[in-house]
Amino acid sequence: MPLAGDDSILTVGQLWHTAASCDTWGKSTIRCGAVMSTKEFFDQVLAALRAADQDGLLSDKGAAVLGGLSGRSTVGALQRLVGLIDKSSDTLCYLEIGVFQGLSLLSVAIEHPDFPCFGIDNFSILDPNGENLGIVEDRTRRLNAANAHLINRDYEAALEDLRSYIGERKVAVFFVDGAHDYRSQLMALLLIRPYLAERAVIIVDDANYFDVRQSTRDFLIAHPEFKMVFESYSPAHPANLDRAILEKYEASWLNGVNVLVLDHANLLPVMLPRVEPLARELYVNEWLVHRHRLAELAPQALDLAQAVLTGADSSAAVAALKAAHKPEFHTRNPDRNLHCEGLPERHFTVWK
Repeated sequence: MPLAGDDSILTVGQLWHTAASCDTWGKSTIRCGAVMSTKEFFDQVLAALRAADQDGLLSDKGAAVLGGLSGRSTVGALQRLVGLIDKSSDTLCYLEIGVFQGLSLLSVAIEHPDFPCFGIDNFSILDPNGENLGIVEDRTRRLNAANAHLINRDYEAALEDLRSYIGERKVAVFFVDGAHDYRSQLMALLLIRPYLAERAVIIVDDANYFDVRQSTRDFLIAHPEFKMVFESYSPAHPANLDRAILEKYEASWLNGVNVLVLDHANLLPVMLPRVEPLARELYVNEWLVHRHRLAELAPQALDLAQAVLTGADSSAAVAALKAAHKPEFHTRNPDRNLHCEGLPERHFTVWK
């Protein structure tokens, strides 16, 4: 560790160790020996993000094996941010939600083979043929990524029980790329909080989705010790981009990112992702849908409505709607179903 006045730069791992052993934090430095200032740390994070923005991947060691749904700048940012961590530390790790077919998890793991990398996924979405778990396991073997650890559970259950998997480690880099509904996004940010290193970096993927941006914005407002330091978006979802435009964003951040850091000293300005004026109306609609007798049929009902309103053939949409229907739906009320059966009429807490 450098002496006072030394210009050497400490890694995130060294910073975390020092922070854990000190009682007092200065406004911009940890007052316990000579430690990189908070501003210098943020500068390194921003430099890593700028390099990823300009150059994409840090390396493509797994290119012959890996494929997936992340932009090359996104994966490159993860590789570089983990590169800031002291690899001699045994108290830090990388964690992601949403492994899919292993692109981000394994790209980070093989770039930093001595650093523990964890990925949470129960492969319940984007896996119609049930193949992704086998693909991840096969790619892990082929790349000899022994430091990549798969947590095959629902993200919420895994985060509530995270200590069982990562031990006493803290999460230095956290990549959120699971289900993109509002609650899943927000709960991922809330549940990871006790496990974050003091100078953690969070990368929220698919920030083009308005509900992802809304959850990030709500989290930042409720937790002002976090700041957004970078955001990037594409003009539409990759599925709706022309081939030439898609290639541009595949080389970049694909479907958008928001990057957050812990800023205890409040050095950074407030940056909030933009949210849509229509979001409130959609969230009210969500409440109206959830209480309806046929709530589970909302996606199929919307496909049918689209076919009817555009004059398209609706036969496939009708068939899908009927196939998804279950007789037990009609045991419910037509509307205002509360799903409160079995709840106590009253229940007071008691002293331990």
